[in-house]
Amino acid sequence: MAIPLINGINYSSANITVILPIIGPLTGVVSIEYDTEQNISDNYALGQDPVSRGYGQNTYTGSITIYKEIWNRIIDLSPFRDPLKLPPFDITITFGGAGVPFRKETLRACNFKKNPMKVGAGDTKLECVIPLAIALIER
Repeated sequence: MAIPLINGINYSSANITVILPIIGPLTGVVSIEYDTEQNISDNYALGQDPVSRGYGQNTYTGSITIYKEIWNRIIDLSPFRDPLKLPPFDITITFGGAGVPFRKETLRACNFKKNPMKVGAGDTKLECVIPLAIALIER
């Protein structure tokens, strides 16, 4: 006989809070994504196979998708109503809730890279996909 919920409760979108210093916890986040990529390359000498491996710089990328109403609030709170002029800021993502352990991840020294707007016929909601410049990801 199988045991129901043997692994307990998983993290889900209902357990996530995204916090921006300029506005506090965001209620209109559709998605957030971020990753770290390290430059790793094999080094070759005579022959076909690598003789060593070099480890280079880390690159951090990410984006946040939010509803236009939330983006408008960020614009209104930005210097000269331009979110691209905000000084670097941290974005805190917290995971946790009933049945799942608390965890915090921080995107350090972020800037918005675009001030986007996109709308199409029949749209029932407006979402802004904003690429992020990120200096460090702490997990």
